[in-house]
Amino acid sequence: MTDPYVSTLTTLNNVQNSLFIPDLGRFLNRRPTYELYGRPSERGREQEEAQEVLDVLNLPEEGRPGRTREEDQNSLVRQPTFQRTTSRATIHTLNTITSQLSESRYAVLPHGMTLHDWSQEDKDLLNDHVRHLLHSRREKLKRQWRAFRNYVKKPLGLFVTVYAFLVTTFGLVWVLFLIGWIGGGYQHEYFINVIDNVLVALFALIGDVLAPFRVVDTYHMIYIVHYHRLTWKIRQKEELPNLADPNDLPSKDRNDIDLEAAFKHDQEAPVLTPAQQAKLEHHQQKFAKSHTFYRPHETETHHAFPIRILCLVVVLLDFHSIFQIALGSVTWGWSYHTRPQWITAVILALSLTCNISGGIWISIGDKRSRKKEVLERMFRQQLTTEALEKVERARRVAEDRSARPYSGT
Repeated sequence: MTDPYVSTLTTLNNVQNSLFIPDLGRFLNRRPTYELYGRPSERGREQEEAQEVLDVLNLPEEGRPGRTREEDQNSLVRQPTFQRTTSRATIHTLNTITSQLSESRYAVLPHGMTLHDWSQEDKDLLNDHVRHLLHSRREKLKRQWRAFRNYVKKPLGLFVTVYAFLVTTFGLVWVLFLIGWIGGGYQHEYFINVIDNVLVALFALIGDVLAPFRVVDTYHMIYIVHYHRLTWKIRQKEELPNLADPNDLPSKDRNDIDLEAAFKHDQEAPVLTPAQQAKLEHHQQKFAKSHTFYRPHETETHHAFPIRILCLVVVLLDFHSIFQIALGSVTWGWSYHTRPQWITAVILALSLTCNISGGIWISIGDKRSRKKEVLERMFRQQLTTEALEKVERARRVAEDRSARPYSGT
């Protein structure tokens, strides 16, 4: 499982930079900096989160009917615990909470942190709270919403959100006019034409403007795919070992030496000539700068992006621009008095299908290239850090309550 916050932000930015915003170099920053995890500084927010932990831990509240003052004080001073049953195997694993990922425990400590001075009860509490954060659908939705909210706060995120809202709204009104749910009387066709022109103008802002950039991206993509296929063919012809990742071509320069001798010492040695290798890396860098979803090489958290999905995404985006240009030509070059409505509907449907499919395949490629174990460990480490902070705040709230003058009856 990956962090919904990071995953949502990554997907939104990748789709934004490939489907809506072109690469304008230093004139436009398409990779804004986000605060990954909010740090609540206000006292009210801390009290709210602490109360949530106390509710989850079923910590008794002060002055609850049916309790004496001594019972309330004792219940508040005690360390909060979950009401659950724990097997011996689970208790054994809780004794060894470390920074390593394990299926038998939920808490994963950040590197450099230890729990040597923690009691068994504290470890049980920490592990159970991480389990709550990990499996709670409410927590997942909160993280996704926080990511979307932070995305919209950025200028480009706001622009893309408003643009998508306008397209959706006018598209819905256009469909309602076509099926007759909204009537315009004798000006029915005129209103449809007005909405057609608004939709075409909105689509032209993206499809037509991005067409030259997509031609350049297709040019880079052709070279990338060509050298990938050439590498695979040479390795197959020379009966060389397969690459560990066929999507991640070696980036080292090859000397003019015998291939068999080179692979005797290095199975990942490149098979392209120095000139071919330089061209490949040039086009990879250019394409990665334009499309932020593309990773030519393995990173700490991801494998190289699948080359076949890369090719599919580029083709879909090319057809999206082609259909948008055709839509604008038909709408603005053909009078609505004689233009059949089905032509606009078909071209528009094909264009939207290509654009939406491109975004879906970008998301699929990103998910396939993720190092799930690494990302899950990082996610659990972050959840453990949050759990530690919340539990400490819950303890402080409990101590404050126990120190207050008792007002119960």
